[in-house]
Amino acid sequence: MRWQLVYLLRDFVVAPHTFMKPKARETAVPLEVGATVPALPARAPGRSAVVAFLRHVGCPFAEATVRQMAALAAAQPAIDFLAVTHSREAPSRSWCDAFGGAARVELVADPDRAHYAAWGVGLSDRKHFAGSDSLAALTRLLDDGIHNRWASGNRWQAAATFAVDPAGVLRWRHFPRHAGDLPALDDAVAALVG
Repeated sequence: MRWQLVYLLRDFVVAPHTFMKPKARETAVPLEVGATVPALPARAPGRSAVVAFLRHVGCPFAEATVRQMAALAAAQPAIDFLAVTHSREAPSRSWCDAFGGAARVELVADPDRAHYAAWGVGLSDRKHFAGSDSLAALTRLLDDGIHNRWASGNRWQAAATFAVDPAGVLRWRHFPRHAGDLPALDDAVAALVG
């Protein structure tokens, strides 16, 4: 627990703006399996896709998700893997480059969080990202060498992950119970190829 607090305190000093709660957007009702998904840049029509809306650039849970997406993309060339950030393009790319890049994952910058809102992904509360469940999950990632990096965006944004078939129909979804509740991306892929 001590290391997680050290990283959070360091981030609070270096990037205090990421702790400021942004103005909430009007957010759609979370999508249900079987629904047609809203438009999203970079989602190719006629192709399956796994779409991950990330917490923030620099978040270790977002990094773990993108790393897993990149590994799955190499094994699943018929599926597109899209990672949506609420940071601008440049910090999103710099962040991915800091942990080896995500050559097989398409980054979609959504700094005004319009796509987040359209897909039903709103803001979280303090317990979601700084509660004991999230801090325990952070410890597990530290053991794998994944930690908070330079942050961009805000820590209040919730994450969500979706599997979308070639017709644009939602086949699987994951809304995390806390920030460290990572999506089971193998299940997302299975919903598209099974």
